[in-house]
Order: sequence, then structure tokens, then C-alpha cells
Amino acid sequence: MKTKQLKMMFFLLILVSALINRPSEAQLKLSVCSSTQTRPIENVAGCLDSLRLAVHQDFRLLSRDCCKAVKTLPDCLFVLYPNIVYNTYIFKNFCFLKFNETKIM
Repeated sequence: MKTKQLKMMFFLLILVSALINRPSEAQLKLSVCSSTQTRPIENVAGCLDSLRLAVHQDFRLLSRDCCKAVKTLPDCLFVLYPNIVYNTYIFKNFCFLKFNETKIM
């Protein structure tokens, strides 16, 4: 990996750790994604599994189709594991890291 990509991954790892351990006020105001909002990623085969792996820094199964679906998600809290939620912004950044495409905020 390139040095710039390693620095970005390290930064995101720190950011994710900080948000998990001490969520900001802005994050607390976000609501949990509804099933209607997450439907695009549920319709892409293997997308949920690839996102679960991406949380653990394994981007191998993350596909362009999955990332296109992720980019359609609004800013909300996505329940990927029971009792563990992630801001959809994190998944958009994973896609940016994998494919170096313009991220959508």
C-alpha cells in the first residue's frame, strides 16, 4: 500500500475508535437507519457481509456495486451487528479507500 493510503487508514481507525468509545453530540442526534433506507445495500448480493469485513479492515469483498449502494445511504446510524451501530459516513469512506473515487458526503 502507498504511504498516503496507510496514513488515511490509520486516521480512520483512530476516528472509528474515538467515535465508538465517546460518541459526539452530532452522532447522538442521528437516528438509526430505517429498513427502507438500507434496502439498496440489502439488494446487492454479499454487500452486508463485505461491510462486516470492512469494519475489521478487510476490504477484499467490497465491490463497486456495494459501494454505489452505500453512497445512496443518508447520514444515519446503521446497525451492522446486534447492539453495535456505525455511522454510514464510515462505510462511505471505506469505499473511497478501496476505489479512490470521489466520496459523497
